[in-house]
Amino acid sequence: MRIRVKLMASLRSKLPAGSKGGAAEMDVEPGTSVAAVLDRLGVASGHVHLVMVNGSMVSDRAHLLVERDEVVVFPPVAGGAWHKGSLAGTSGSL
Repeated sequence: MRIRVKLMASLRSKLPAGSKGGAAEMDVEPGTSVAAVLDRLGVASGHVHLVMVNGSMVSDRAHLLVERDEVVVFPPVAGGAWHKGSLAGTSGSL
């Protein structure tokens, strides 16, 4: 069966060669799980923050995929800086 996988941000490097726009079409066996797709792409579970299938968040990596599913994978995101007084209406302390 064929699914579409989109890897966001730093995960894009795990897509197969020739992928465009951070996405790839993949042929997988019926009954393939989200975890199996991530494993096939070499995406370690510690590098995954959020998985969506067809626009809905999926917390169970054992979720079974069906024909034409779209899997979108987001890595953990960090960054930004908090500066004293940067929150509107505060004195800078939480």
